[in-house]
Amino acid sequence: MKKIFALILAAMMLFGLTACSQGSDVVENADPVVSEETASAPAAAGVEDGVLRVAALYDITTMDVAKTTDNYMVPMNIFDRLFEVEVQENGGTEIVPSLCTGYTPSEDGLTYTFTLREGVVFSNGSALTASDVQYTFERLLTAGGVNDDIPLEVAGAEALKNGEADTLAGFVVNSDTEFAITLAAPNAGFIAELTGPAVSVVDKETMEQVENFGISCEDTIGTGPYKITEWVVNDHYTLEYNENYWGEEPSVKKMVVSIIPDASTQNLMYQNGELDILDLEYLDSAIVESTYKTQYADRIISGSRVGLTYLAMNANHEFLSDVNVRKAIQMAIDVDSIIASVYAGDAIPESGIIPTGVWGHNDALERPAFDVEGAKALLAEAGYAEGDISFELAMDSSASSNTQLVYQIIQQYLKAIGVNAEIATYDESSWLDLRKSGEMDSFVANWTMDYNDPANIMYTFFGSEEKTKIRSLNYADEAIMARVAAASSITDDAARMAEYQALEEKIVVEDAAWVPLLGNMHLFALGERVDSFVPYWAGYSNFYAKDVVLK
Repeated sequence: MKKIFALILAAMMLFGLTACSQGSDVVENADPVVSEETASAPAAAGVEDGVLRVAALYDITTMDVAKTTDNYMVPMNIFDRLFEVEVQENGGTEIVPSLCTGYTPSEDGLTYTFTLREGVVFSNGSALTASDVQYTFERLLTAGGVNDDIPLEVAGAEALKNGEADTLAGFVVNSDTEFAITLAAPNAGFIAELTGPAVSVVDKETMEQVENFGISCEDTIGTGPYKITEWVVNDHYTLEYNENYWGEEPSVKKMVVSIIPDASTQNLMYQNGELDILDLEYLDSAIVESTYKTQYADRIISGSRVGLTYLAMNANHEFLSDVNVRKAIQMAIDVDSIIASVYAGDAIPESGIIPTGVWGHNDALERPAFDVEGAKALLAEAGYAEGDISFELAMDSSASSNTQLVYQIIQQYLKAIGVNAEIATYDESSWLDLRKSGEMDSFVANWTMDYNDPANIMYTFFGSEEKTKIRSLNYADEAIMARVAAASSITDDAARMAEYQALEEKIVVEDAAWVPLLGNMHLFALGERVDSFVPYWAGYSNFYAKDVVLK
């Protein structure tokens, strides 16, 4: 999903109340449909069997994966992908068939021939065919959205996106249940990419008839285990079991997601029995430590975020362009203390770019040693006196409380080596605009993997000049960017891993392009009504409701 978790959604509307509900009239523009009355989230008392009650800090803005890299709770549950990632009993992950039952790659690694599962229908009864998959890929390229990275790999994608072609040349429909995709270049991680929420399959027939896909509940149709039946803006949205679902019937028949923008209120609701699963991500770590790890210790489950919290530094900045300054900053930050103080130990230190839990992670890569005096000496050798160096730490105002604390601690660590780092807070829109301009001095953010392949983070951050401008703040080595881009084409797994690890060491250790900090654990508290819950493999706050079993 190409998503940075420190970027939390801003309020989606100033005046509208209801985005969609059963029987709502639709409007002609892309704004949510507004009803005359505001519905309320269901009360805690008298909970029906099969109902799961959860909460989110912020409302969604759309259910259309072409238009978002954040709003995945609804798409993950109402749509399916060609393949899914399944968590194994040993804690590992495996790619398993979903809408596809299998595939055959060509010898040159360019063409994949897929077989669709037969008998699958969308929630409105429309049959799934290979043409729907083709439409899904083409729409991601032509809808003017933000999730076109995967279809851009297909031969002919640029021509379609630029309006030079009417169809995607590399996508060939052989029959209703068979299609072939030819890539512009070999990509050994392509099947892993097809598990991501961004390539959720939509119905061509429905899409050509409706006007408010992603906004209207009635217009937003998928093949997944649930359908969206109600969305009351900034209040709640409801998912209900899709009786046309092709897979095993889930324990949860209805999920109500209440929008509760205050974490302390969510805390009280859970303790009052009003929530069945509480995401502990946004609770103060002191509360988690003193309350949940004591009173509710037997109800806590955890999983790795499978991602990375990092500090990015602008290679074009007056001072940060100096590799010795960047190395000194790496040495100045005590990651172990951050983990202990901010995350109450519920995190793991990271050394590079490829996080723990991802194929290709390098356990042997040593993270920069915490050495205040060494950092001072390095700055002095580079000709900088105390107080010479200053830059801005740009923070998104909607960053989590933990991320805000990390900013403050980093500021103090840098002060200890004579570097002045001023924290400047921006609203989300302004923060994004500044980052995209390539003019941001530095920032702290969290990246959670969309699919289990190192390209998901290596290529996204260092695969081209455009990507490094936005994601890694102007990393300058064009030869390394070219190698990162080419690494996806290495079909030998051992060779590809070796190349990624060599690139990682060059970028992080030799060039000190950014400061890897940590991968935090994601904790949830289960209510009395929940028998078991398997969080999403990558540690999103979003999850599959079918992976919850109620008592």
